[in-house]
Amino acid sequence: MPGNKVETDLSGTVAFADSRSGAPDDPAPGGGTCGKELEDLIRGVDVDPYVNLDLDVSPGLEAALDAVDDKYRKLSAFAQGGTATLSIARDRNLKRLVAVKSLNMDSPNIAEQLEAFVTEAKVTAQLDHPGVIPVYGLFRDADNGIHLVMKLVNGKTLREYLRNTVMNYRIRGVDAFDENLQLRKRLEIFLRVCDTLVYAHHRGVIHRDLKPENIMIGEFMEVFVMDWGLARVIHGGENSPPVKKKISGTPRYFPPEVLRGEPLDSRSDIFTLGLILQEIVTLRYAITGNNKKEIIDHGRNADIEPVEHLFKWKIDNPLRSIIRKATAYKLEERYQTVEALAEDVRRYMAGLSLSSGKENLLDRFLRFVFERILKVKDVGRPAT
Repeated sequence: MPGNKVETDLSGTVAFADSRSGAPDDPAPGGGTCGKELEDLIRGVDVDPYVNLDLDVSPGLEAALDAVDDKYRKLSAFAQGGTATLSIARDRNLKRLVAVKSLNMDSPNIAEQLEAFVTEAKVTAQLDHPGVIPVYGLFRDADNGIHLVMKLVNGKTLREYLRNTVMNYRIRGVDAFDENLQLRKRLEIFLRVCDTLVYAHHRGVIHRDLKPENIMIGEFMEVFVMDWGLARVIHGGENSPPVKKKISGTPRYFPPEVLRGEPLDSRSDIFTLGLILQEIVTLRYAITGNNKKEIIDHGRNADIEPVEHLFKWKIDNPLRSIIRKATAYKLEERYQTVEALAEDVRRYMAGLSLSSGKENLLDRFLRFVFERILKVKDVGRPAT
């Protein structure tokens, strides 16, 4: 065609480069766009009928379990709790190291613990996401014990990560570090957790036991949401057991509706994410108390500590607004989806206005300047 140049684009089709300006789909002046989202024009293998089925979180097992010692050789135990022991083992054939979680069969409430153990194994195995630890199998031993084999993560929990930060600040002083940069790293971890919960909620599963101890950070900053033993399906399915009236979990992270005996939904996880976000930002507990009863009483009324940094570092008002909305007492006043919560955190980090409330123009300007300084630092940093 006259005035047009024929090109072959990345789709493998022939395209005509139109030299005319001002076409409707051209980029907007200043490098912006028309705001359109890309359509899914190329589809891969269609496995949607399989990957979007309701999860089976029933405690039953269809097939007999193989013997754990036939496939794995245990090396040593590295952690022990009231209900389970964690060990390092090696795959006899593939030679990879794995983690083995073994249920303590002498527990006084073994039936309940066994149900939670199998539920954790099945939910974790069916949630195929980078933020959920890969499961390699469920096994038995000669004494009829049960073992969950999964990926071995070389790292620490978010609780340990936060405590390490506090210890450094206490020893050397917060001014010896770039707390703005450290906060940004902590927020990136939080967003990885949110991404995992977005997927879980998409699959119709709520976690019900979110806390920093159940978030694992790997050696290369991989982030995993662990311990799905209390997870429940929230949108039906014949294999979904009803949420029991008995309260289970960690009192410091109970949403108010749990303590009121009301039905749960994804917004219950969002409340707990808000508590975790406050801890990440302030380096202190969001709900406190001198004993378990006080903690539960404060949680029942969403009586949350002020959003104040442990070391008196300035916390931006928009970030306070995000925390307040996530931890609202009433379900309808919270973020209605984890996507919305994560989007506001991302907008905050990018210096953009939020959906959670009005923003001070000075705060927005200062954050914008800070983001540009970070980019300049990244440009000047040598590649590794």
